[in-house]
Amino acid sequence: MQESVIYQDILQKGKQEGKQEEALGLCLSLLDERFGKLDSSIIARVQVLNKEQLEALCRALLRISLITDLEVWLDQQKISAED
Repeated sequence: MQESVIYQDILQKGKQEGKQEEALGLCLSLLDERFGKLDSSIIARVQVLNKEQLEALCRALLRISLITDLEVWLDQQKISAED
């Protein structure tokens, strides 16, 4: 069973979801550390980011010091997702 294509597909999707959740948890933790309690609208915007965007956000937090800068960064992600 472990060699079946369906099993491997399910296993791969589970791993991807786990990585996504881990990246989200890390970003939210870093955001909380940087800015304290965040507005729920910002949290909602972060929760819809994909794994690559979450990783980019973690790196960007080294340069982001204001909430307004974070909002600009999130706006840019929305624009690039639409392209």
